[in-house]
Amino acid sequence: MKKRRAYILFLLAFPLALATAQDPWEEWDPAVIDKMNTAANVFYLDDEEKKVILLMNMARHDGPLFARTFLASYVRENQVENNSYLRSLRKDLNKVKGLTPLRPEKDLTGAALGHALASGKSGRVGHQGFNKRFDPLMGNPYMHVGENCSYGYESAGDIVISLLIDDGIKDHGHRKNILAPDFNSVGVSIRPHKSYRINCVMDFGQHKSRR
Repeated sequence: MKKRRAYILFLLAFPLALATAQDPWEEWDPAVIDKMNTAANVFYLDDEEKKVILLMNMARHDGPLFARTFLASYVRENQVENNSYLRSLRKDLNKVKGLTPLRPEKDLTGAALGHALASGKSGRVGHQGFNKRFDPLMGNPYMHVGENCSYGYESAGDIVISLLIDDGIKDHGHRKNILAPDFNSVGVSIRPHKSYRINCVMDFGQHKSRR
């Protein structure tokens, strides 16, 4: 059965730095980081887009460790309120272990890039043209697709962790896309935005050849 999901997060604040006095990277095995860095040698993504994929894969690989390191660091540095969204994220991450790493795909990256450029130029938000972007990819090669959009955050850490917290999104749709066991492919594009300064589009897929 073909399914599609699309979610949008409005981020009005200025970007928040992920860096902390206690470096969360130090608690991760370098071999694991290398394995999760599936976009390391991809020429069509920039360093921040590659890091978005790496951080999502680290959360998918070991949710409890991600919660103790990157999430804890983000919360501490930015004084994030301990509300129901943050508590539910900790609970969800504690259940995540060993999910398939997301691998970058040129077709999904092209879809994400096109939408990020169009949204940035017009100043719009949302998923306009979602079906047009994905119809050529549905069924072959993707059985299932989804999309996240965020606005106002520039760094990979801010983008990924804010989408995982998903504050204000009742069904945690962004979080579900990032941690969905059936997704195995992704495209990411970070581009300027007329109204929000910057926007990031993540397009996810369940590639048939990797089921």
